[in-house]
Amino acid sequence: MRTWLRWVGPILVFWIAFVLRFWALGRPDTLVFDELYYVRDAISQLAHGFPTIWPDTDPSMAGDRATAFTADPTNAVHPPLGKWVIGLGILVFGPESGWGWRSASALAGVLTVGIVMRLAWLMSRSMLVACVAGFALAIDGVNVVLSRVGLLDGILTMCVTLGALFVWQDQLAVARRMTDGRDSNRPLPVVWARPWLIAAAVAFGAATAVKWSGLYPLAAFLVFITIRDLMTRLRSRTPQPVIRAVGQAGVTALLTLPVTFVVYVASWAGWILSPGGWGRTPGVAWPTALLQYHRDMLGWHGTLSAPHPYQANPLTWPLALRPTAMYEQRWSEGCPWQECVSAVTPLPNPLITWGGVLALIVLVLFAVRAARVRHQHRILAAAKHTQPIPVRVPAALTAPAVPTVPAVPALQISLAATSTFVLVGYLSGWLPWVATVTRPAVFQFYAVVLTPFSALALALVVGVIWRAGGLREIGTELGLRSVTASELRGPRAAVILFLAFAFALALFFFPTWSGMPVADWFWQAHLWLPGWD
Repeated sequence: MRTWLRWVGPILVFWIAFVLRFWALGRPDTLVFDELYYVRDAISQLAHGFPTIWPDTDPSMAGDRATAFTADPTNAVHPPLGKWVIGLGILVFGPESGWGWRSASALAGVLTVGIVMRLAWLMSRSMLVACVAGFALAIDGVNVVLSRVGLLDGILTMCVTLGALFVWQDQLAVARRMTDGRDSNRPLPVVWARPWLIAAAVAFGAATAVKWSGLYPLAAFLVFITIRDLMTRLRSRTPQPVIRAVGQAGVTALLTLPVTFVVYVASWAGWILSPGGWGRTPGVAWPTALLQYHRDMLGWHGTLSAPHPYQANPLTWPLALRPTAMYEQRWSEGCPWQECVSAVTPLPNPLITWGGVLALIVLVLFAVRAARVRHQHRILAAAKHTQPIPVRVPAALTAPAVPTVPAVPALQISLAATSTFVLVGYLSGWLPWVATVTRPAVFQFYAVVLTPFSALALALVVGVIWRAGGLREIGTELGLRSVTASELRGPRAAVILFLAFAFALALFFFPTWSGMPVADWFWQAHLWLPGWD
């Protein structure tokens, strides 16, 4: 494929992601939903180094209201980094415009699409799979909406996805280091030189500095790295696999946890350097005050139980059964229809959201089947090397050898490991909330952190169907027969139709994602499920 053609797909995906996130970004021209807190905190934090109190809760930011904050500190219940990022857009476009409040989140959404494309390419070595992953995320309704509002979750999603990319880069680097020129009779070494792992610690430290839930994927991926390392050492049949795996786990912790901690504390620099922040008391050292502040924050999150009409049980998040309506305005005067509606609500793109869940289930099946096939190959290999009593048999009477599939080389990133990685990323953003029982007031839009991993799952399944790039011979790992080019025509046509229909649905739902004024009947046509009102 010519070089310029290889760039057409990624550029087109970026263009779609950019348009859907930046088009009419200033609409509506008032604060929506929790922008009332995060945008105002970002503005006052730029001025004082810490968030301060505003005189009222009016969402209008017209005129002088955009800078009507006081000098008195407010009890902000999330770390400051996300608000610093929102503040970057405010510095560029000003606090009076929605472009100022939302441009940083929109840019984070576009960058997340690029990160997902890079990760998908590294997993599959296929530009098709990379473009499908980016395209799926670009037109995901939850991701689009959370990229178009000045909340923390879109920024959190970018940091988590970046951390996942660095973890994957680390796994590739370790695999190359342990296979290139290694003596098979010597134990696998404990590796200290892991710059990608340190980069992942920085990314997850930044995620935690946006929202504490950024710790969940860090913990999950560290467990993934540790288990994968242990299994690799056990399969290598080299001396002391468990002891060395424990040593490697300790090295991994030493490389990541201090870096994550330093990045997190550094995000509080404005509060540390400004003695007037919330919880600062004269004569009390800032580490003591910061620790007490975190105790108060933890107590607040643990007891938040106020009912909300749009709170959603985490079990419903994968299917987006109760989207969080963030803005809705109705009027008749001056409306060309009987009644007009302007709404911002993260209604899902059904094919992308529901198809992503189905793809995650398929990845589970891939991982299970690959494990079974690998186990069968080991049994065949053991039987082949078992020779009870040497007996000479005439060549003419010798039975043909049982064909075996070549074993997967040590530390190669197989589809089974890739599928597990994607599942770990998805579940790390979901299961902790499922297990949360002390805080019923949780919302569907928290699930935006799941969207990059469901997009990756969808792209990998498409890659297997298409037999694209490194997935061309995937039948070997899954124990499937080879398919001919003619047999692939039907499945590939189905993939094309699926993606085209998904894009059409994105265009159909975009007015409800962006606050576009529409007729009430058109708005009602989007409410497919009872919880979507």
